[in-house]
Amino acid sequence: MQVDDNGTTNNSPHLRGGIHLNQLSDNKNNQDNNLIENQNKEISNKIPKEELQELLNKYPPLNDGINVSIRPIVEYENGSVFYGEWDPSTNKRHGRGIQVWPGGNKYSGLWKNDKANIKGKLEHNDGDYYEGEWKDDKAEGIGVYCHVDGAKYDGGWKSDKQHGYGVEIWPDGSKYEGNYENGYKSGKGIFTWGDGSVYEGNFENNNINGKGTYLWKDKRRFDGDWVDNKMEGKGTFKWPDGRIYNGEYKNDKKEGYGEFSWNDGRIYKGYWKDGKQNGKGKFYNPKYNEWKEGIWQNGKRIKWIENGDKSFGKLIE
Repeated sequence: MQVDDNGTTNNSPHLRGGIHLNQLSDNKNNQDNNLIENQNKEISNKIPKEELQELLNKYPPLNDGINVSIRPIVEYENGSVFYGEWDPSTNKRHGRGIQVWPGGNKYSGLWKNDKANIKGKLEHNDGDYYEGEWKDDKAEGIGVYCHVDGAKYDGGWKSDKQHGYGVEIWPDGSKYEGNYENGYKSGKGIFTWGDGSVYEGNFENNNINGKGTYLWKDKRRFDGDWVDNKMEGKGTFKWPDGRIYNGEYKNDKKEGYGEFSWNDGRIYKGYWKDGKQNGKGKFYNPKYNEWKEGIWQNGKRIKWIENGDKSFGKLIE
């Protein structure tokens, strides 16, 4: 998001969307209660015994009072296969197990009452994977989602969506750390762009909304109100050379009443439109140590007002 000398922005910050992790539930549709016990060579090769042994070594037994058993690899009518522990009394997956779907997706972890629960890893055929906590086939609790391109989210989940505190990073060096609600950045957070620009403040539905501070890599800074990634409301913009604007914004530009001071001591207090001085205003010239009231249009003074309103130009609190 670049800002010109008037403090306006030329483009909005790029905020990435959230991750909605519902592939495990989708993969499992229409497969339950349709299993075929099968131990032919083709099926067995889909889940090597060594892989199951690694899983058994990684996770301890559930120890929930159910005596589980490991049966031969089974195949479902939809082509997926499962190898692991079962509850013989209910004929449901329960304990440690691995399931592979025809498309190549694989879940390896703990099961409870025929559903992925507690902890496990879901690997996608495109190389992405989620590893963490589960509740009834959905990511819930704390977990990590890694993309094959290097992007990663590490944090809270609820019903397959990012929820609670989390940290998300991207290959270009961008990073978000803060709160999520139902898969979207919402609440307090910090977003750092790859070029070093930083926003700290409030988010809503993946957008900058509410109050916050944006610091550009060249040290320009805005503190104030935001609406959908744009400065809107009241705020203070500071430039590294000492210029300061304190006033109202609309659609990323100065609009309404505002006060602008230059680093040489000049001051303008008055009205703005579309980022430029427009309407009645008051100007202070330090060279003559005097205030003069005038009318501005499209950033240019068109006339002075003699004996103007002395109360005009009160500083914004």
